[in-house]
Amino acid sequence: MAADAQLYEAEQIAKARRIQVEAEAFATHVIVQAIAENGIEAAQYQVALKQVEALTTFGNSEGNQTVILPANALDAFADAFKILKGRR
Repeated sequence: MAADAQLYEAEQIAKARRIQVEAEAFATHVIVQAIAENGIEAAQYQVALKQVEALTTFGNSEGNQTVILPANALDAFADAFKILKGRR
């Protein structure tokens, strides 16, 4: 019984990993397609978005008394807003 449970758990973990990999591959394909169709702005937007996500995660974690910002963080935010504003 314990071996069956371990096998089932391993199969579920493998399925979850496969789903994550497939989702990442799909997301990468969409990003590559967006860059091909819209140029470097799509890549710049993705970089800015990742920076915002990283800063949000860092800021939401407990016990952090110091905030570290990349030197170009404000530029990244400004670029993201310019890109978004131009698409409306």
